[in-house]
Amino acid sequence: MDKKELILQKASMLFAEKGYYGLGLSELLKSCDIPKGSFYYYFPDGKIQLIQEVLEYSYRKMEYGITHRMLIHPTALASFECMLDRLADGFEHKRSFASLLMSMIAIESVYLDERVQTTCRQIYGKWQQLYVDFLMQHGFDHDESLIKAQAIFAMVHGSLISSWIKRSPEDLLMVKKILPSIIGE
Repeated sequence: MDKKELILQKASMLFAEKGYYGLGLSELLKSCDIPKGSFYYYFPDGKIQLIQEVLEYSYRKMEYGITHRMLIHPTALASFECMLDRLADGFEHKRSFASLLMSMIAIESVYLDERVQTTCRQIYGKWQQLYVDFLMQHGFDHDESLIKAQAIFAMVHGSLISSWIKRSPEDLLMVKKILPSIIGE
């Protein structure tokens, strides 16, 4: 792993734990065991550039997990049920979720630099489009895929946040019960 990837990995964990404002540069440098000069070599625009790249890095990891581990079943319903099961299982094993990091930073971005807001909007757009494209691959037309994807995205995303707050997978598992009526399979 190169230094830049190490910084992105450590920063994503620390931002997820502390938020943008809660993470100081000195704490990150100590965690990565790098001098300030090395940080600015990779991130000349400082913490704003770092958070943008952490968000993109986290999205790529999440997208890979979604496309290679969850949305791989013969039906759209089975794939989204797998996603909910894996997310619920993550609570049992105390895994961190890239989507929660992105959600926390997206909410904080209202108060941050416009560049971070733009990055968050772009990531959310790609994330929602991922679901649209997947549903279209399973035979739904574009308009139907758009509506269903938005409903699924909102329910999965919302229940992930509420499950995280409650420290319980129950809300994710409730969404699994309503999925057949949304997907219609």
